[in-house]
Amino acid sequence: MTIEAAKHRVSHPDRDLACQETVESALQDIIADANTKGWGTIETINAMEEVLRNLRLAYAEDFDLAKDETGTGLSTEPEPSNDWPAAEP
Repeated sequence: MTIEAAKHRVSHPDRDLACQETVESALQDIIADANTKGWGTIETINAMEEVLRNLRLAYAEDFDLAKDETGTGLSTEPEPSNDWPAAEP
């Protein structure tokens, strides 16, 4: 399972969609792996939803869980310059 590097600046309007597409692939891999281990698709999705809810609650209580210094949930990496090959305006 691989998460692709962000291709858009934090302020780009399609950044959220690009993140969803990247994460979806990883989640599909987790579901497929769980299926091969005997877990059903729906029960795996239900478990993932509950885990995500718990992570969101934990994150809301303690921003350090995500190592996010800004408290925004956004990357703290500097904006890529225009000469960065993967950057899009």
